Amino acid sequence: MRVLISVSSILFFRLSFLVLLLLAVLLASGCSVTHIYHAVPPSPKALSDINSLHVDQFQGERSVMFSKILIHEINQRPRLKYLAVYPDISIKKAAVLSAEVRHYSVLDKEEMRHRTHISLVEHGEMQENSAGLDIFHHLISFFLVKDERPGSFEFVEKPYNERIIHRTLELEIAFKIKDIAGEKTLYSNSENASLQQSYSGEENILLIPDARDEMTRIAQLLIQKFLDGINPEPKEHVVELEKGTSPLPWTMGLLDFGHPRIIRSNHFATGSRYDLALKGWNYVLFEPRVYHKSERFIFTDDVYTRLKKADLPHTTLQPLLEIHEKSFALDEINVVLLGLIPNQDFERYAQIIKSHARISQNIDRLNLAAAHYNLGTVYHLRNELELAAYHFAQANAYNPHERYSQAWTDLQHLQGDYNPLDTLMDRSVESAGKRPPPKGALLQPKT
Repeated sequence: MRVLISVSSILFFRLSFLVLLLLAVLLASGCSVTHIYHAVPPSPKALSDINSLHVDQFQGERSVMFSKILIHEINQRPRLKYLAVYPDISIKKAAVLSAEVRHYSVLDKEEMRHRTHISLVEHGEMQENSAGLDIFHHLISFFLVKDERPGSFEFVEKPYNERIIHRTLELEIAFKIKDIAGEKTLYSNSENASLQQSYSGEENILLIPDARDEMTRIAQLLIQKFLDGINPEPKEHVVELEKGTSPLPWTMGLLDFGHPRIIRSNHFATGSRYDLALKGWNYVLFEPRVYHKSERFIFTDDVYTRLKKADLPHTTLQPLLEIHEKSFALDEINVVLLGLIPNQDFERYAQIIKSHARISQNIDRLNLAAAHYNLGTVYHLRNELELAAYHFAQANAYNPHERYSQAWTDLQHLQGDYNPLDTLMDRSVESAGKRPPPKGALLQPKT
């Protein structure tokens, strides 16, 4: 007994060491496939003769907090020095900075949308030994853990109101830099930043970040953009790509090196081989969905609800209720479906059924979002802003996330006059995600 325990302990420690080694490799290789180091040329308005700034005044809403952020960001710049007191005229390359918060807006708009909840309800038990069911049960009894007769099911549709909070934040700060004497304006410009995000469901609404914290983060991004604008030297901008997800089955999801094709395309992008990277990420978007050998298909209430919403015929959907709450492996699912529905229905609807029932569909959604985000990132670097905005919106449509919506919003400001509070124009990341692709996108809808 002691020997067995000793051997099992050795195997456990060896396995633990292997897992730690794989994690170390993952951490060591992560940066090499996710970061693009991109040199941004200086702005035409850059100030080459200034290396010291004194903040003379900062006016407007929350100006005290924003002033602290400004001073902190100045101190982070190696070429700039913050002067706590008004500079003497003898100090060369010094200037005086003033700022004003021109627009500060936090708008949380509540909306109630009418939804229909479709649920599956079980009623009693069906008659034992139905002739048709006997054939089915003999056919798939090998695959089922226990051969039980299911109860009868029906779909119940119940209307309800879903609460949605649409949050829009907008911030505009004007900056002016003058010489020490106050006679000459060296720089004058205003910067805009905003964020739009929708939160649906009571759980997500309870987790909405504090608006003041969100504004502080936006102000930091805005001030960084301002300081980049007056920097006379090229700035190395680090762009972070996403790796996607592909958990190793034998690790129960503990190890995830990312989607192989996304990772390969990231290698091309980090080596400035953008054309190959774009082709690789586009392939992820449009590649045929191949089921992994470890794929499983489970028939839960949510799956039946999605199949009903997909307009699966009742005559096809009803027999599927026989496998309610059952799950099957890849080499089992086709046999099970052929035992339930006619051959012609199998040929027509099998792919739809398997697509909705597969456990990995959430993984696909995350990988589609990651591929779209990476496409948008590289198109942004190539200054193809319309394509970049399209892909950022698509990423948010697959996986609503602040990172995607912020990237889309930043491009709207960069492309021109953008006012997120203008209700006359339907310009939001959600509406943009429903629009067809612009000219130049790899895949175009049929006319």
